[in-house]
Amino acid sequence: MKLESCSSPKQIHIMLVSFQGQGHVNPLLRLGKLIASKGTLVTFVTTELWGKKMRQANKIVDGELKPVGSGSIRFEFFDEEWAEEDARRADIPVYLSHLEQIGKREVSKLVRRYEEENEPVSCLINNPFIPWVCHVAEEFDIPSAVLWVQSCACFSAYYHYQNSSVSFPTEEEPELDVKLPCVPRLKHDEIPSFLLPLSSHFSGLREAILGQFKNLSKPFCILIDSFDALEQEVVDYMSSLCPVKTVGPLFKVAKTLASDVSGDICKPADQCLEWLDSRPRSSVVYISFGTVAYLKQEQIDEIAHGVLKSSLSFLWVIRPPSHELKVETHVLPQEIKEESDRGKGKIVEWCPQEQVLAHPSVACFVTHCGWNSTMEALSLGVPVVCCPQWGDQVTNAVYLIDVFKTGVRLGRGVAEERVVPREEVAEKLLEATVGEKAEELRENALKWKVEAEAAVAPGGSSEKNFREFVEKLGVKENGR
Repeated sequence: MKLESCSSPKQIHIMLVSFQGQGHVNPLLRLGKLIASKGTLVTFVTTELWGKKMRQANKIVDGELKPVGSGSIRFEFFDEEWAEEDARRADIPVYLSHLEQIGKREVSKLVRRYEEENEPVSCLINNPFIPWVCHVAEEFDIPSAVLWVQSCACFSAYYHYQNSSVSFPTEEEPELDVKLPCVPRLKHDEIPSFLLPLSSHFSGLREAILGQFKNLSKPFCILIDSFDALEQEVVDYMSSLCPVKTVGPLFKVAKTLASDVSGDICKPADQCLEWLDSRPRSSVVYISFGTVAYLKQEQIDEIAHGVLKSSLSFLWVIRPPSHELKVETHVLPQEIKEESDRGKGKIVEWCPQEQVLAHPSVACFVTHCGWNSTMEALSLGVPVVCCPQWGDQVTNAVYLIDVFKTGVRLGRGVAEERVVPREEVAEKLLEATVGEKAEELRENALKWKVEAEAAVAPGGSSEKNFREFVEKLGVKENGR
């Protein structure tokens, strides 16, 4: 399979296939918009379940071309044949096996259809949990690439685990420290939790994500939504082992493109930005735990009382959990609702996070430390209060606190089995917003903001890597 097969007298056509979920769809769609802006045709593919949510929140019509820069993007959604409330979705290995079976068939159908319509696919790009996309590409002799939506440090952890080149915790030694090349020594509860020997609940996700590492010989490039200056040593090291290239922060580049194409599944509450406008500079604590991380109700209660104890203003996103989680929607204590009613805070189901973090009224971000939220906080110069739960979040928290030095710790994740009390919550909120430590955190965060902007600016590391990538696809500087 040769990359030269990408070259065609027709418009270059790139197909992106995404695992469903906000943390997967958003970064891959940002990459798609960026590729389209160079004069290519991009087809973005994900499940009908996610398509239904995207249609409700955006002006998306299946198959309709939407202009982006000098190119265009369109959406195709395939039916997984299981209803949203189907209990089998909760069994991760069973669901992922089903998704692979259906996905292979449906993506193959799309590739054939576009071939027949004289719009042959030049390259297939996927993100984690759906490694089978590389097999579809191989079957059609189409080049493939991967967008890794976590840090390069986490990429290294999975790589070395898969290759058995570093010792990881085992059932016999469950508390073994992990020493990855060019990565700080990680305690057993600081490595991506899918790699823990006792994480049976995550075994299906572990196998799906490791499937990508069994396939590493297939993609010609692994794009990482990070930037060189942020993870320089581990990026340099991993790029000597496999074709990794940083192209982030993707949200920084994507927002410069004039396009109404979005992967969001909710319409934002516009009034939250107006409310922020009414607050003093660096006075608001922004609280959001993403779309998948789920904290115990007791912990939500303690965070709420900690916020009240700190006397800080707050903007809190409380989302109804996804159906598959089979959990109850969080309920905030009456006292914090009353504070919100008095104007001291605001409680919403959804908000435009990038705009919120960029707002001068925001003092700090209480986060689960998902990679998208981590990148947005760093790139917008906002200190964080780290409340990781599982997966890569626990590793990201280590970096935010000890390496990037922009965060303070509020818990160690679900493995800790501890509810952080309100007194500690208040203490950490004040540490991140008031005084000498807060000033230091903000100065460090602003340094990373400058580095992020430099990475995506013309001639920056990410901009250069992206340019080299699209040139390999056969895209010239003039867009053809």
